[in-house]
Amino acid sequence: MRSKTWKNNEEGSATIIALLVMVLLMAFVALAVSRTTTETLATANDEMESKTFSAAQASLENATREFDQIFETKLTPSTTDISNVESNDPPGFDSDFDFDVHITQTAQPYTASAGSFLQGLTALRDEWRIDSLVTNKATGVQVALRRAFYNDRIPIFQFGIFYNDDLEFHPGPLFNFGGRVHSNGNLFLMATTGLYFSSKVSAAGEILTDVARNGRSSNDWGNNVFVRNGSGSYVQLGKNGGSVLHDVGSGGNVFANPQYVGQLPMPTAFRNSNWPTVRESFQGNLLSSARRLDLPLKISSKVAGAEMDYIELIRRGKEVGDKYNSGGTPTSPTISDVTTATADGPITTKERYTNKSGIRVSLADTRDRLPGCATTLSDATGNVNRCGVRLDVLDGRCGAAGAASCVGAPASGKGYQPKSTINTKLNGDRLFSDSTHQNWIKIELVSIDTSGVVNATDVTEDILSLGVTERAPRITTSGTTMFELKTTGGNSYDANADKYSIIKMQRWVLPGGISGGSGTNGTDGAVRAIDTKCSTTYTWNGLNYDMINVTHNTSGNAPNGETSALNRDFIDCAGASDPDDSSVTKIGRFRLTTGQTPAERDLAPFPIRMFDTREGLYNDSLNIGTTFNNTVSGVVYQKVPENGSMGLIDIDVANLRLFLNGDATLAGMLPAAGTKFSEAKSRRLAYTDVPDSNGWVLYVSDRRGDYDFDGEYDMEDIFGNNNGTKEPGEDVNGNGVLDVNYTNEAPKYSTASQIVDPDATAFKDPKWFRRAVRLINGSVIPGKYDAATPANTKGFTFATENGVYVQGNYNATGVTAIGSPTDPDDYLPHDTVNHIPASVVGDAVTILSNNWADGRSFRYPFTLSQRQAADTVDRFAMLAGDAISSLEADPNQGGGDPRLTGGVHNFKRFLEDWSGNTLSYSGSLINLYNSHENNGAFKCCTNVYSPPNRDWTFDISFMDPTRLPPGTPFFQSINLTGFQRLND
Repeated sequence: MRSKTWKNNEEGSATIIALLVMVLLMAFVALAVSRTTTETLATANDEMESKTFSAAQASLENATREFDQIFETKLTPSTTDISNVESNDPPGFDSDFDFDVHITQTAQPYTASAGSFLQGLTALRDEWRIDSLVTNKATGVQVALRRAFYNDRIPIFQFGIFYNDDLEFHPGPLFNFGGRVHSNGNLFLMATTGLYFSSKVSAAGEILTDVARNGRSSNDWGNNVFVRNGSGSYVQLGKNGGSVLHDVGSGGNVFANPQYVGQLPMPTAFRNSNWPTVRESFQGNLLSSARRLDLPLKISSKVAGAEMDYIELIRRGKEVGDKYNSGGTPTSPTISDVTTATADGPITTKERYTNKSGIRVSLADTRDRLPGCATTLSDATGNVNRCGVRLDVLDGRCGAAGAASCVGAPASGKGYQPKSTINTKLNGDRLFSDSTHQNWIKIELVSIDTSGVVNATDVTEDILSLGVTERAPRITTSGTTMFELKTTGGNSYDANADKYSIIKMQRWVLPGGISGGSGTNGTDGAVRAIDTKCSTTYTWNGLNYDMINVTHNTSGNAPNGETSALNRDFIDCAGASDPDDSSVTKIGRFRLTTGQTPAERDLAPFPIRMFDTREGLYNDSLNIGTTFNNTVSGVVYQKVPENGSMGLIDIDVANLRLFLNGDATLAGMLPAAGTKFSEAKSRRLAYTDVPDSNGWVLYVSDRRGDYDFDGEYDMEDIFGNNNGTKEPGEDVNGNGVLDVNYTNEAPKYSTASQIVDPDATAFKDPKWFRRAVRLINGSVIPGKYDAATPANTKGFTFATENGVYVQGNYNATGVTAIGSPTDPDDYLPHDTVNHIPASVVGDAVTILSNNWADGRSFRYPFTLSQRQAADTVDRFAMLAGDAISSLEADPNQGGGDPRLTGGVHNFKRFLEDWSGNTLSYSGSLINLYNSHENNGAFKCCTNVYSPPNRDWTFDISFMDPTRLPPGTPFFQSINLTGFQRLND
């Protein structure tokens, strides 16, 4: 029984155990299944969170990138800009996720020290934050991320010297400019007396100290370069201290590396094994292989795949309604209408100076080449072509009928009459060259709205109503009136006639001292060609007054009556028999003494021209006597190549300042009716109508004579007297072709028919594309300095795609004393309302001293001693182009420094004998491109100029971002400062 019972019990226990095992197994299985399900759910959740996190990161990156792009086009984003970024979801995620992006400015703009490579410069800084909350639509998983960053904007004028290509220093006298120095190319450093750098010096390329850009040894200059180290002490940079060496080094030729292939030949150079030690001695203040610095124009064009030349900064824009050069050759161009596909993009539009807030002046050979005038326009009364003004016809269009076609010679009575009839009408005879080259002008008020649209208002006739003529002088000697202009049929020259002209296109007399056969300098600022008998000179108190001593054509000197195109006097010598005697182009008479009735000699104004020896002379070592001297009646004078005869528009800066200050007399001369503006507004133009952005930009583009309408002077053959061979340094636009057009756009240097008597080119506009703009009367410029609230300071920028000449003191009345150099604080007036932020921007910048006279430039084009300079003071940031340096070779430009640009110390150009005289200059020197119009090679120092004593210094006021010239380009840098996840 017990056994059976035990057996039964044993079997029961086994059953229970089996059941327990089964239960346990079931529990384990259930647990395993439960665990697997939980882990699967957890894994799925992790995956969803990971994907959501990735979407949040993508959202943050997308918003950062889009936000960064805003600053490539503007300095401050608008509310619309921010909303657009916030609503722009990253691609590829939007179907699975909801994005909630918020951009917040966490601090208002303030000035701060730039960091890293730009340390030492002052940035205009904004602080921003981007918050991105992303929700997975299927699971509800959310991830919130935040990124904080600085937006630093660094003005280009905070650099003392900035070059986009190779930067060359080889001064003879002491050069101690100051300010940060950077080159996006290579840096050549050598000096005869002393070259001192007080701030960081950097080059994206190499630093060379033992060879010049043309291959000459630095022994030709010396071994006197000093750079201040991080402790503030000057340390000498020895001849063998460059990052690469011409004579001693290791490895292969650095300039044979791929990044230099296709560029102009460089001197051979090898790695300097001692460079790390040399570099360390300057404690971070001397850098090679440094970071490139590019402006938005360059950055955006690289992104688009076609890198843009910085010359586009100063070029005309391309908007729908414009014409542009779309291809072809200089002699057979294709000129097309701008379409939405070919118009400027938003970044290019914003960066161009032509679109900056202020006034834009455009000139062209035909109406349809003016901005916005590409199509035939009609107003409500059926008058066509009311888009700009034609200057060489009476009514400003194409004759009284307003004919739709403006082809052929204008009707009789040539020359536009300003609306204010007291001002002199333009002498259309001397302005008009042929039917192909008309004279059209358009003046506009310009601004850009928040959406990037350029707004332009035509005020051509309003501004021209102030006059287009240099006011006639009244010259007295010993109390006796020697020269005085009278109105035809009247006894006086109206007190306000031509007095307030801002844009001057003609004048009555040519200033320039006496020109008698002895060649002595006059000190009385005398005028030329006012001889009533049309003889070679007029003598008054023993002084001779004439433009040049050449024989004039006395058988008919009026514009359409002369028998020889080369002998054009601006006085009607033939009296009543002259075919042009009744022409309305002559509105003035002159007399020689106050006691006389007006002489029966009419006086007609003529275009403003000067001779630029650098542009007109292809080699500074020419035998001038053999090439250019001529003798008439025993008098020796020099003929001139038409290549150097520059047609000028003079901008009277003092009158512009009166206008922008609201001068009551000037304002009263503006038309109340009869112009497009006055008819649209039912009132006169007012100075308050001129858009400004911390001041005004005045932009000028003169393309008269530009046959292929591309803003380039098609005469790249600058070496070897037009030898027809493309030499290194001639291909300015880099298209691989030697661009020339000797038929329609450019004269040759020494073709006999294009070396002319000076009066043949001094008083008449030829067809050539030799255009430039000059700033006169600019010692006090438009604007004001607000010491109490610097942010309210208004500055002034002049910009042009042409060459620009700055005559006399500019934005300065003097200096307290000439120093070595003069401290910027010693420029006058300092820290007054007239201490105005200023910049001058152009194809090239040439400085004309206080003693410059156009007459002497024609009378003595190659006699340097007769073009004597005087001390001059300038205060402005300069942004311009230069020539191209290359290895020394023949042919070259003659003189010193063959095939070089002259270095930064000759970046400002000169045309006078400055020996013993000083140019005091305070500013910033920025070179972003090569000159495409004033493209003559650097020449010194036999016929073109001798250099001034250079009292030059960096203007430290530009270190304050609230005191910058309007339109200043900015480098922009986003600096990330924080990243965090806001939820767990």
